[in-house]
Amino acid sequence: MAMADTPAMSMMSTTDAMTMQAEEPSSMQAQIQMSMSQISVHEAAPRVPSMSPSPPPKLDLSLYLVTSSSLLPPGATLESHVEAAIKGGVTIVQLREKTLDTAPFIALGKRIHAVTQKYGVPLLINDRIDVAQAVGCEGAHIGWDDMDYDTARSLLGPTAIIGLSVSNLTQASLAASTSCNYLGIGPVFSTPTKPDASAAMYPSGVRQALELVSSKRPDLPSVIIGGIDSTNLQSVIYKSRPVSGKSIAGVAVVSAIISSTEPEIEASNLLSLFKSPPPWASPPPSQTTVFTDFYLPLILSKVVTTIRAIQEHKPLVHHITNSVVKNFSANVTLAIGASPIMSENSEEVGDLANISPHSACLLNMGTSGTSDRELFKRAIRENNKSGKAIVFDPVGAGATSMRRETVKWILDEAGYIDVIKGNEGEIRTVAGQGVNMKGVDSADSGAGGLEELVGVVRNVAMQERNIIIMTGATDVLSDGNRTVIIRNGHPLQSLVTGMGCALGSVLSAALAVGKDDKLLSCLAALLAYNIAAERAAKKEGVKGPGGFMTAFLDELYEIAETSASGNGMWTEAVKLEFR
Repeated sequence: MAMADTPAMSMMSTTDAMTMQAEEPSSMQAQIQMSMSQISVHEAAPRVPSMSPSPPPKLDLSLYLVTSSSLLPPGATLESHVEAAIKGGVTIVQLREKTLDTAPFIALGKRIHAVTQKYGVPLLINDRIDVAQAVGCEGAHIGWDDMDYDTARSLLGPTAIIGLSVSNLTQASLAASTSCNYLGIGPVFSTPTKPDASAAMYPSGVRQALELVSSKRPDLPSVIIGGIDSTNLQSVIYKSRPVSGKSIAGVAVVSAIISSTEPEIEASNLLSLFKSPPPWASPPPSQTTVFTDFYLPLILSKVVTTIRAIQEHKPLVHHITNSVVKNFSANVTLAIGASPIMSENSEEVGDLANISPHSACLLNMGTSGTSDRELFKRAIRENNKSGKAIVFDPVGAGATSMRRETVKWILDEAGYIDVIKGNEGEIRTVAGQGVNMKGVDSADSGAGGLEELVGVVRNVAMQERNIIIMTGATDVLSDGNRTVIIRNGHPLQSLVTGMGCALGSVLSAALAVGKDDKLLSCLAALLAYNIAAERAAKKEGVKGPGGFMTAFLDELYEIAETSASGNGMWTEAVKLEFR
């Protein structure tokens, strides 16, 4: 950014002005012409403040570096680190040095400004308006407990870049009523770089803030800050995107770059992640199948194709599941044509996520505890990085406080989940509705009618930007835009331990071969599973759960085999509705 555009800069020195006043008009005019001819757009060009100030420079907030010298690697200087980060892609720098006194802060600011000016990158000073004025940089960033915005603006001038920090909806609303240049929303997660920060907002809180700000100032850009690094950047961006309104304009990082021994490489990687769609992102609605009765023949044809693809590719389904259902889940996985592996070894989750081009991971928290959280997070992030689907079964989510907290932690902090499958009580818990559950079964959930359940499923899918499946006598699945009601299945399913959990195995297999339309893949899995149950219940000799379980495996296998040959006659039993 040219120094001539900085707000704190005067057009000419006092000495020059006094000299000019003492000279003859013709001499003064000649000196002005000579002085102006020597000005370079990249030099500190003194000029008289204009009555009509130039507009503030266009902001690129994509990768926003916030400094903290205490985090630098041994032997590194802040100047060299900032320069390397800019070379890697940093688009704006904020100098935040809380422990420096005024004089050394100003001196450091001038050295850093010399670096940022060289690359046309704006430098802002954190909190200290006096330091920003002394440095002559492009602006400042102020927190909620610092100098008020109006005073800062009057001191820095109309062309200065001024950003405001907000950490809740009240602050976001008030900040959006100002003429500030951007907002810094956070902390997204708790972070050791600012231990006195407000409570973490998580992607859900960021999304609410963005929706509110967009309703008041649609043009106001925002960056997110707090605990962001290369392992969670894309999931935070994806999950915080509002249903309507402006998405984030950039991501602010501190330790991810400042603590790195390779700041240029780290900055380049972060900028690439910010600008690229995540590997798990669903295609836009225009590229997915329209779910209406008119297209039902096409939909059922694709259902059969999905089951056939499982037979062809034999996808790997990595189960991190409860000990009660492992055997049955493995047999179900084999029956549908996929390959099961049961592993809770965190050391191999990365290898398993990359061992096959067709794989998925099933997370079932039936017998897990808080000690399993790191395993869950690592599995989610490794599969996110590889673009492999994650199916999450929040078994008994509303039964205990530990389970409710684990569900919240997974959704808030662990990463992106492609599909959440559960019964009514479990999905209501995911939705944040308080329910009482008896073990893994729903109880006293305040169950509403079908339309109310459809609304719950659709709303959670829109909020999480994924697929939500609520199982029961009638199944409901939705991606927030398309919603399907499935009436296939049999009451005996509820009398076989693990029957609900093993559905996650088939869902994972279908998603492993059908990522282009995840809702369609989930529909294929549900239909094959439930129709196999209906057929099993009708088999001769099936008198109860024991015979039913064996017959179910046979019928699921038969559906997979006939689909492999292109025979979709089994879909004639489909009973579904589109909403």
